[in-house]
Order: sequence, then structure tokens, then C-alpha cells
Amino acid sequence: MNRRSAIKGILAVAGLGYASVIGVKYFIGQSNKDRRKLKAQAALIAELTNVIIPPTTTPGAKEALVHEFIISYMEDCSSMKEYNNFTNGLTELQENCVSNYNKYFENCTAVQKNEIVKDLDSDSGSTGIISKISNKLQGRSFYDILKSLTIEGYCTSEMGATQHLVYQLIPGKYNAITQLSKNQKSWATK
Repeated sequence: MNRRSAIKGILAVAGLGYASVIGVKYFIGQSNKDRRKLKAQAALIAELTNVIIPPTTTPGAKEALVHEFIISYMEDCSSMKEYNNFTNGLTELQENCVSNYNKYFENCTAVQKNEIVKDLDSDSGSTGIISKISNKLQGRSFYDILKSLTIEGYCTSEMGATQHLVYQLIPGKYNAITQLSKNQKSWATK
């Protein structure tokens, strides 16, 4: 028997065994069966998005149903790390509201809601090398996820795209450099 072919066979079997264990962990470990609990917190997410994009002359995020977009994204598209950061952030937010104001976020006044969201924004604002490493290891923070999904969901919703941004159903020719008039709405997602 050739010793080289025996070693190759042993390594191939060991490699297949290791790859199958990793594959099972990847596909079964990432299942969505535990991800259906965000629908119960839809009212909280709707209020949070409404504080980030409040209604003015244009509809707010709550009217544009951005919370449904966020729930759908978090349950179906996000990584487990981001999903866990998001759900843990919602839980911590409610606990802070109860300990500070003796009521849930949905029942707080508009001033209290703005203070809470402002605190969340100030906590997640660092952009240094340490925070980039932390984001890579631990995933994005709760507020970063919420804010980016709120903006994305609002700009891609029908209300946000047609009433807040400039919407042209049939665009004209492409102009690379365009002058904006005073107080003109723009079309941008970032």
C-alpha cells in the first residue's frame, strides 16, 4: 500500500468530517425559528422610528410603516449577531425607561422620548479605531442598526420617496452636475 495515498485518504475523510460539522453549525445555527418575537415589539419600534423621523409637513416614519420594514429585515436578513444586539438593545431601552420614568417608552412624553434617543445617539457616536474594532467583533450597536434601517426604510417607502424626496416617475436625461434651487428636495439614501 502506498503511504502517500493512505495519508491523503485520511486527510480527505477528516476534512469532510470537519466541513460537515461546520456546515451543520452554519445552516442550523442560523435558523430563523427564534427570530419571530420582534412582531410583539412593533409598537416600540414604531415609536422609536417616529422619534428619529418625526412627522412634519411630510409623513413620519411611523406613517410610512418603517417599523414593518425593520422587523422584516431583522427577522429575515440580519446576522444573528446583529439580531441579538437589536433585541438586547430594545430590552435595555425598556428597562431604562421603566427605571428612569416608571413607564414604557411608548407611554413617555415627546420630550422624554427625544432625551432617550439623544442619549442613545451620543453613546453610539464614536468613530475611532477602538470602536471600529469593537463593531467588527461585536457587531453594530442597537442604535446604529435602528437609525440606518429607519433612514433606509423611510427613503425606500412609497410615502418617503414620493412626498419627502424628489420623485420623478419618468426621469429626463442624465445630468452629472445639477444645480439645486433653494429649498429643493433631493433624492439620496445616504
